[in-house]
Amino acid sequence: MMFKKIDFKTIVIVVALIALGSLNFYMFRDEIFNKPKDNLYEVDIKNFRGIEDLKLTGVIYEVIDNIGNYHGTGILRVNIIETNIEYYDPRDKQINYYCIIKYGKSEIYLNNLSEVTVGDTITIDIPNEETRVFNNSSNKNRRMGTRVYPRSFFDFIKREGYQKI
Repeated sequence: MMFKKIDFKTIVIVVALIALGSLNFYMFRDEIFNKPKDNLYEVDIKNFRGIEDLKLTGVIYEVIDNIGNYHGTGILRVNIIETNIEYYDPRDKQINYYCIIKYGKSEIYLNNLSEVTVGDTITIDIPNEETRVFNNSSNKNRRMGTRVYPRSFFDFIKREGYQKI
């Protein structure tokens, strides 16, 4: 019996395909293994369903930055000073959302929180798609992204117990 000699180029291609497949498997493991079967509605990044008119001001009492593999996305926990919406908790109908509001507190899901600190003031104006954080120590007003993050982020923070409100 004769075996055909395999050249180096073929070996490199096979190894590269195996590595690429393994990387994809690692990156999408939550989608493969942890995707729940439910009837919750998923909104896109600019759909603020239920809080289209939200205007809120509050003081940040906790910053949870860079959760999991979600590129700097985290949670701000806020004591509300003023708001035009007293209660908003869409979790029984919707899988992803901008925030939760209840009991005079709010959990807001944002990105790039590395410079946000406890004691800073947050102002949210959804009609104008504007979120600002005033940093008391540096006396700077910083504009933040106003968007709704995907289902995978919310599945992760629920599974890991990050939501407190």
